[in-house]
Amino acid sequence: MLEITSHRNGEILNHRHGRETAEALFIEVSGIASERSAVTVNGIPARRMDRCFAAEIPLRERINRVTVSAKDKFGERTQTIVLVWDKASFKRYAVRIDDNSFFFTDLARGNFASIFDHFYLGNLKRLHEKYGSKFILKCFFENAHDPKHCTLEQVPDRYRDEFDGASEWLHLAFHARAEFPDRPYQHCTKERLAGDYDETVAQLRRIAGVRAVTPPTNVHWAMLEPANFAVLRDRGLKILTSGGFLANRIVVEGRVEQLDQGACDIGFFYEQDVARYLLEKRCFYDPDHDLFLSRTFFCFNIDTPAEIEQKIRAEDAKNACDILESVGHEQYAWPAYAMHLPDYFDRLETACRVPAELGYKPVFFQQGIFGNTAWGE
Repeated sequence: MLEITSHRNGEILNHRHGRETAEALFIEVSGIASERSAVTVNGIPARRMDRCFAAEIPLRERINRVTVSAKDKFGERTQTIVLVWDKASFKRYAVRIDDNSFFFTDLARGNFASIFDHFYLGNLKRLHEKYGSKFILKCFFENAHDPKHCTLEQVPDRYRDEFDGASEWLHLAFHARAEFPDRPYQHCTKERLAGDYDETVAQLRRIAGVRAVTPPTNVHWAMLEPANFAVLRDRGLKILTSGGFLANRIVVEGRVEQLDQGACDIGFFYEQDVARYLLEKRCFYDPDHDLFLSRTFFCFNIDTPAEIEQKIRAEDAKNACDILESVGHEQYAWPAYAMHLPDYFDRLETACRVPAELGYKPVFFQQGIFGNTAWGE
């Protein structure tokens, strides 16, 4: 009998979880083992009381292997888990806006002196100047709502210097080829995903320059089979974010039905135990794929400003981790869109203002560990 009970494989730890110095994070690892076994944790003898064991160990690396050994007359048993040290962690937040294609159509057909003369990008700049907020815009190659299906190929490159100049706070990234059909990468080939990604990113780099274009933090619908993770991992993806962990939906005779078991389809097909962990802790490291996961807990085109503020303050009070992520979708900002939200930018401003008031710093999640670059990444 041997089981680590204090930590989960893939847990992300910071100063909240132990004693941090410049060289290490000291944590206590505990669990249960046979009463007569001699237990060590990374070679350090553990304290024993009946079946319980505990030992303080240092985490000195970004990714740490922790091995518990229990040896008795019947042999030696071991259990190894991976723990991440989020070194010098600080409160931080990111803002992700999905489904971007409308503003590209306007840039393709309008004659703007500046990209920030456009109401959408101008409002993002206003919020950046007011709160320091940073935005990652997840982009479609094609505007499926446009009668002529405007693509990124039609967007001029004359704004490249301006996008480059704003790249400290404004990033563009791949999301999908188009908004429709739904669930585009739920069961796709590697070749299709790679082709859509490479074609979209090539155009984004032409339009905005290399510095403004970064790896994504998810794909459209947050559906991607683990077998295809490597396609994006090889292109720089480090994290997967979704508000849909725990969701498992099937279509029956045209109706979407929710299941309470099985892998999370909206949530990259992770197991329910991972999803339930994210529901409470919000962040996780998958050592099998070398990817970080995070769960968003509100969407500013669903929640009102009052609901957004309440949710952020409640999550902050939980002290679960140091990260917050706001997510929304571009189209709801457009007056011509059927589900336009007149208070869209009030909602977005609340998602920027409240974290700032609570002491969170704006970051890009794809840099370092959810925006913490203490390890030099």
